[in-house]
Amino acid sequence: MTYYDQFKKNIVLPQAILTHILDIFPTLMSFNVWLYFYGNESLAPSQIAGFLQMTTAEVNQEINLLTDSETLTAEFDESTGEMRFDTRPAFAKLDNFISATSNQASISDSELDNEIETISDIARLIAAFEPEMPGGLTPINIEELQKWLSDDKFDVGLIFQALREAALNRKVSLPYIRAILRNWRTNGIVTARDIADNREAREMRQAEQQSDTTLSDDYFNSVDSLRKAWGYDNAK
Repeated sequence: MTYYDQFKKNIVLPQAILTHILDIFPTLMSFNVWLYFYGNESLAPSQIAGFLQMTTAEVNQEINLLTDSETLTAEFDESTGEMRFDTRPAFAKLDNFISATSNQASISDSELDNEIETISDIARLIAAFEPEMPGGLTPINIEELQKWLSDDKFDVGLIFQALREAALNRKVSLPYIRAILRNWRTNGIVTARDIADNREAREMRQAEQQSDTTLSDDYFNSVDSLRKAWGYDNAK
């Protein structure tokens, strides 16, 4: 099964296409253009220009680079009178690249397991973030979530906790959630379990403080009662 057959039903990209991005795409900007076509092959270049804050001429230039490098093909749809852009050539290039490099260094089972696990994690994150983000997730947002897992090595459970924290504060944005994650890491919190442990420790400290306050009040109340019983308050 090729990479395209495996992932064609999902907006999520395999980690391998990001790892070898410059081996497949002529430029990073051309990858961004291709990514929009991957999500919707009937988009017009002018629409993508609006999304990326580029001119239509600049988008067309990137499309030419993609077609020249055999990473994208353009086909005229006679039924609609519109151009359709086929993103499958990029996956074919990925298959060829992986096949060529496999003779030099084969991917170990553990690496494959890690890649599958990463794909599963990013799919879970997209499902959680999509309804919370104003306007939904863009391809660039999804790429950043991927980097949190692959580059920053944030625990996926911790990311869910940070999303929950941001939602409670009504400040759901990727920069805000990233700041939460980095602050937690600075304080030694690296897993979702650390959050639970910190909460339990904080609740125990609060309970001890309340207990100390109660004992202190009881003590002074007892002293006052003894003073009255022994007549100290009436002493002159």
